[in-house]
Amino acid sequence: MLKGIITGDIVHSTKIEIENRGILLTTLKNIVTEINENISPIEMEIFRGDSFQIVIPEVLDALKIALLIRSGLQKNTLETMKWDARVSLGIGKVEFEANSIVQSDGEAFHNSGRQFDEMGKAEKMALRTPWEEFNNEFTVSTAFADELISSWSIVQAEAIYYWLLKKVSQRELAEMLQKSPQTINKRLLTANYGLIELYLNRYQQLLKERMGWN
Repeated sequence: MLKGIITGDIVHSTKIEIENRGILLTTLKNIVTEINENISPIEMEIFRGDSFQIVIPEVLDALKIALLIRSGLQKNTLETMKWDARVSLGIGKVEFEANSIVQSDGEAFHNSGRQFDEMGKAEKMALRTPWEEFNNEFTVSTAFADELISSWSIVQAEAIYYWLLKKVSQRELAEMLQKSPQTINKRLLTANYGLIELYLNRYQQLLKERMGWN
């Protein structure tokens, strides 16, 4: 059974004021809680203060969860600096599961960790699977997606986050956020949600083909 592993760290964490670091980690934990309640069960372990690993049993949801982590942090940005994370998603088998996530091992952990180590300074998102053809295609599309995600404003990130999380119509989303449908539509459009949806759909399509689910 394949799983998804996210290895990540907080961008520019050393520049975050001491009094805000606890708020940041609480925010990250709250995002995980909301994912558990609305998408699928995941587990997270934080280490070294600003780094984390997440285990995602439902592999088809793994890329969406990576986007939720980033958009969830961005929407909670404080005035002093923008919050974001560098995330590397690895897909594969998990051959050894320890009580601690960071002590577990397997193909998915190797794919996530090695890709994370190879990320450039400007990169904030990467993906590695067991299939080279899959990886070659997503090297390009992930680079484009990363550019879009990194440019989101707080309100764009908020709209994207709840659009991904709640699976509701734009009208229902507008009611939830107490905004007009026109405002929500504009925020989603300027955040290029259509391209994000294509990106996620392509990920699921290729993964289903590789796993023989079609």
